[in-house]
Amino acid sequence: MNFSQKLGLFILIVISVAYVYFSFFKAEGFHFNPIKNNQPEELETLPDDLDNPAVEEPQKEHVYKTIKVFVSDSNGNLRSVNRQCDTAVEKSCFEYAIKELISAPTKWEKSKGFTSEIPPATKILSVREGSGSILIDLSSAFEGGGGTESTYTRVRQLIKTAKANTNLPVYLYINGKQADVIGGEGIMIKQPLSERSLDD
Repeated sequence: MNFSQKLGLFILIVISVAYVYFSFFKAEGFHFNPIKNNQPEELETLPDDLDNPAVEEPQKEHVYKTIKVFVSDSNGNLRSVNRQCDTAVEKSCFEYAIKELISAPTKWEKSKGFTSEIPPATKILSVREGSGSILIDLSSAFEGGGGTESTYTRVRQLIKTAKANTNLPVYLYINGKQADVIGGEGIMIKQPLSERSLDD
C-alpha cells in the first residue's frame, strides 16, 4: 500500500469517526442513560404542577360588625359596651358576643368602674345556632355563688347581651339541661330568654 492509499484510508477513518461523534453524541436532545445492574436509569421526572403553580386562595375580606355586651357600671346599672367582631375570623358574631360577655370587662372598662357578676370560672360548653332558635349551654359555674342579687344581675347581663345581638329566640342551658331554675336560691327563668324571663 503506497503513501497515497495510506493517506486516503486515514482521511476516511477520521471522517467516519467524526460522523459517528457528531451524529450520536452531539445531537440536540440526545440523552445518554448509563446502565446500572443491567437496568436503564430512570429519567428524573419533573412535578406535574411545575407549569401550573398553585393559585393562592383569595383572603377573606375583613368586615367588622359591632356587637354589644352588657356589664354593670359603678352605680350598679347595666350598660352596654361595644366590641368589634371580625367576620373573617369569627364563624359567628353572636357566639363571639357571648364569649366577650363571659370574659368582660376589659382592663380599660374596669378602670372606668365597669364590673360583671358572671363568675370567672364560667365556661361556654356550646352555642348552637339553628334557623329558628339559638341554644347557649354554659357550665354550672354560671349559677354558683354571689347570692340572689348577683344571680339576677348575671342572668340579666346574659339576656340583654343575647337579645342585643339576635332577633331569634334564645334558650339557656346549664350542663346540657334547660335552665328553668337557676342558682341555690331556685330563681325561676322563663324561656326563651326575654326581658320578662325573671318576672314572677
